Amino acid sequence: MTTRGAFVLAAAVGLAVWPHPAGAATPDFSGSWRLDHARSDDARAKVEEAAGSGQASGGTSPLTILPKPGTKASVERVELREEMLKLVDQLEKLDIEHSATEIKLFLGNDLTRVFYFGREHVREDFMGRKLKCRTHWKGEQLVLEEEGDKGRRVLETFTLVPASGLLIQAVRWEDALLKKPLEVRLVYVRQPAGSPTP
Repeated sequence: MTTRGAFVLAAAVGLAVWPHPAGAATPDFSGSWRLDHARSDDARAKVEEAAGSGQASGGTSPLTILPKPGTKASVERVELREEMLKLVDQLEKLDIEHSATEIKLFLGNDLTRVFYFGREHVREDFMGRKLKCRTHWKGEQLVLEEEGDKGRRVLETFTLVPASGLLIQAVRWEDALLKKPLEVRLVYVRQPAGSPTP
């Protein structure tokens, strides 16, 4: 292989694993963030609209003890709805640790997620389903993607607005169990270092 050929090959390999173009400045999302309710969508109302009723339909057939067709899916939808509403309760506070190789998101007091730049990984969600997790940059926006079975696909786009100290998180959650995709826009305000946790 010629020297030029080796250089081209090395450059191609480097581009395949590098999370963002070399030398390009990317925002640093690190910090503590507090939800701004006035600027954000009503996440609870959005979940209730997308997930439907909190009651499972179906029951048992009058002639048998077996559940009616479709009951399992209805129960799973209600379970998903309840878990999504629990997530809504954690939205008040978001802490982010952002390095060159990964980004960690700490939501509320209970939920931690890690995404790695330049490689896909698999984790389990709150229902025990496996999710393939990926990241990519869209200009200065960071996109986190989770994909699983039963039509599960969650896209989160993070946009930093340094001039006003804001972090905008746009979420689109698709799932075959939902009545329709969930779309919600959350706006967070950066908290000063050392500010007390309520």
